[in-house]
Order: sequence, then C-alpha cells, then structure tokens
Amino acid sequence: MAETNNDKRNIKELSIILLEIADLNFLLSTIGLEKEQVLKQIVKEVNHITWIFGHCASHMDYIFGGLCQGKRLLTEEESEAYAYGVSKDKINEGLPNTFKDLIERYLKIRKETFDYLNKLPEEKYREVPEADAGKQTKESVMQAIQRVALHYMGHMGQIILIRRSIGNPGFGFVAGMTKENREKRIDQWMKWWEENKEKFS
Repeated sequence: MAETNNDKRNIKELSIILLEIADLNFLLSTIGLEKEQVLKQIVKEVNHITWIFGHCASHMDYIFGGLCQGKRLLTEEESEAYAYGVSKDKINEGLPNTFKDLIERYLKIRKETFDYLNKLPEEKYREVPEADAGKQTKESVMQAIQRVALHYMGHMGQIILIRRSIGNPGFGFVAGMTKENREKRIDQWMKWWEENKEKFS
C-alpha cells in the first residue's frame, strides 16, 4: 500500500476538494440529457431531474449564500419550489425556472460559493458560518461542506437511476479524484453545456 504520510493538506484544502468532487459529479450527472428527459417522472413518488437539480442548487445557495454570506441568489419563490417536502401537486403545476435558467443560476451559485470558500481563512472552517453565527445551525463550515457533498451524492444516485430507467444512463460516477481530472471533466461538461443549453430553454 502506498504511503500517505506526505499528504500535508489542511482541512480547508480537503474540504474544498470534497465539495469540488461533489459539484463536478453533480454537473456530470446531467451531461447528454435531452429536453424531454429532464421533466420525466418515472414513478409518481420520484421527482424529475429538473426538480432534483433545483433542490440541490437551493441547498448550496442556502448554506454558502444565506448562512455563510447573508445573501441568497435564488428568490423566495424559487427556494420554496425546490424545498424538501414540497407537494408533488405544486411541482406538477410548474417550476419557476426552465432547466437552462436553473443551470445558469447554479453556475453563479457555485462560483460565489467557491470564491467565498477559497478566501475564507482556514481557522474559520472549524467555526459556525459568520452570517448565521449559530442561530440556525451548530455546524461548522467544514461540516456544512460535508453535508452538502453528501446531499449531492445521494441525489446524484437518484438522477442516475432515472437516467437508466429512461434509457440514457449517462456517465459512470465517481469522477474527479485528482485536480487534473476535475479540470478536464469540468471543461468537458462546460463544452457540452455551451453547445446544448438553448434546447433546454
């Protein structure tokens, strides 16, 4: 077994890497989808891919926008539409975003998230988010990252299951364990998105 004693990364680096891996795989779970597939509900108990994507985007926005920075990019209407426990009837009435708009909003949310996390001093990772100051949560920034990453991975499993059920299995995850692979795969996703986003309007 290879020695790992030379791994000197601190909790800030490791936390950001974890979120980068989850974020990359979250985006990759959409590559190759068609417009009609993002609203496909395979059974009535399972939400479609558009709602799942909005739900995860809203979670990142809530944690790293609202709790960490005191601001959110999604509106209250959008946040409510993608909230845990929202009724299937409300979802079926229609969502406030097209899939294209949702992904474009997510790209802004993820940029602000990673900008914030990269600027945040390492010692702050062991503390509750400053904007929240422990009012809503007792979790540290590091624990919040772990929560969001785990949340993403769980919902990505749903997306992959839906894709397999509709005959478009997509890629095999997990990808991006190395920095070089993450950069390569995110470039691959960005290229696909630029070439295909208009069909999701």
